[in-house]
Amino acid sequence: MKKLLSKTDITKKDSPEDFRTQGTTDKNEDVQPDEKLKESEMRYRRLFESAKDGILILDFKTGDIVDANPFIVKIIDLPLEEVLGKKLWEIGLFSNKEDSELAFIELKTNGYIRFEDMPIQRRNGKAIQVEFISNVYLENRTNVIQCNIRDITERVKQEFALKESDQNLKKQNTEYANLNKEYTALNKELKKKFDQIQQINNDLILAKNKAEESDQLKSAFLSNMSHEIRTPMNAITGFSELLLHLGSSSEDKLEKYLNIINASSRQLLSVINDIIDISKIESGQLSIESESVNINKLMDELCVTYTHLVDLKKVKLICQLVNPNKLIQVKTDGNRIRQVICNLLNNAIKFTKEGEISFGYTVQENFIEFYVSDTGMGIAPENLSLIFNRFRQVKATNSQVNEGNGLGLAIAKALVEKLGGTIGVDSKPGIGSNFKFTIPYENKTVDTVSKPIETDNYNWEDKTILIAEDEAINHTYIKEILSDTNAKILQAWDGKQAVDFVKTDPEISLVLMDLKMPVMDGHEALHIIKQIKPDLPVIAQTAYANSDSRKSALKGGFDNYITKPIDSALLMEVLDNYLSED
Repeated sequence: MKKLLSKTDITKKDSPEDFRTQGTTDKNEDVQPDEKLKESEMRYRRLFESAKDGILILDFKTGDIVDANPFIVKIIDLPLEEVLGKKLWEIGLFSNKEDSELAFIELKTNGYIRFEDMPIQRRNGKAIQVEFISNVYLENRTNVIQCNIRDITERVKQEFALKESDQNLKKQNTEYANLNKEYTALNKELKKKFDQIQQINNDLILAKNKAEESDQLKSAFLSNMSHEIRTPMNAITGFSELLLHLGSSSEDKLEKYLNIINASSRQLLSVINDIIDISKIESGQLSIESESVNINKLMDELCVTYTHLVDLKKVKLICQLVNPNKLIQVKTDGNRIRQVICNLLNNAIKFTKEGEISFGYTVQENFIEFYVSDTGMGIAPENLSLIFNRFRQVKATNSQVNEGNGLGLAIAKALVEKLGGTIGVDSKPGIGSNFKFTIPYENKTVDTVSKPIETDNYNWEDKTILIAEDEAINHTYIKEILSDTNAKILQAWDGKQAVDFVKTDPEISLVLMDLKMPVMDGHEALHIIKQIKPDLPVIAQTAYANSDSRKSALKGGFDNYITKPIDSALLMEVLDNYLSED
């Protein structure tokens, strides 16, 4: 058995010979230290010679190369005899003598040096990249320097190619993002004029013909959309033409025709809004506002609106409020909740020929559940999972024609989910349907007395309103809306004229500012006006009806914001908030 030597045992001997002869009794282990040393040196030499990295051994004092393995010869393309005895810079490992000597000093001082990416030039003039690592170690009580040189040219090329590919990918992503923005901007350019609506209709028909070969659902959608656009357009153009030939004594017909044109215009606007909303949903651009919403007030307004809509039908409308004298407020997007309920009510009215429609809400622990129930035709079980899909409609019976564009419920589902809730339906054919949806809610009710909704008579005889608008038709329309208010009306046709009016007329009480005008746009005009009169209310009005435009306007300093086509009742309510503050 071999005896293990302690440090004390070794130091007791007077010479290496004593050490080499001590500690063994096994004849098989009677190997002389010199032979072991030779074997160790031979193993190291084999590793040195066969290494796939270049290895140089330097003299610690002079920095001269005293040994080199075959692979370094291959890397630097110099024969061994031209390598031995040379300095590193003389064989191309440093660009000049000064850099080489500085590195040599640092190496001797720190015992280690590394260059991750060192360019060198071979004898044939070809440049390569190497990783250079050098360290100092002790051999036979003598400092020796070993340098390891690894050819990383291919790795550097691959890293460069990867970086270049990543840059190209980012560039492509930017281009795709820009294309997406352009597409979204095009969707916002839908106008209200007859010739543009006619062009949209023609495009839809062309798109329908192309889509028929590949997508049956989209073909059905385009067909329905054409019907939905042509129906109100037929009423608008037809009754507008009748108005031209209507005698002055036909006041009853005049009112009837105007009501039909107004209702058809709103129907057409609803179709366009659906197209814009579904485009935003598909492109991920749909945004949700957050504001304090009075639920009972919202429901009261819907009740008044839809009571008028069902007056001509054999249908009873029931609006059920929970705690009508409590102020139930929710931090949410009131316009989107209104839109969902309107879509559900419109569906109920469409499919309920007689009976009743009821809508309302219930307050749960942490959510509010809204519902719309009807006694209409109902939905077959096999269709319940399909009706919230885009372009899908319940198949009409022989006595019924499908109405709508097939987007209402899909939009409602997307809006409810954006609001953080869920939507569903229970229905039986021939009995009716009950749609329900939820939104998150924190219980913060306050006792109050609900004020009835009424139409106010506005008297602003001591007020002056400046209308900044470059379209003559819009000027005329707004003046007509304000004609019974006794307010003084001033007209500016661009932003610069609006600024001049504010500078010269101290009696101006409010500015109604279009955002897109020649000479100077609404944003620039607002900036100047607020410097002149910081407290003067300036209300933005624009055809860009989206939440981003609203945020931009309010963030830019406008006091309020309304969209075109302008709702006269909403306009009067907004103006009264500022003109009646005194």
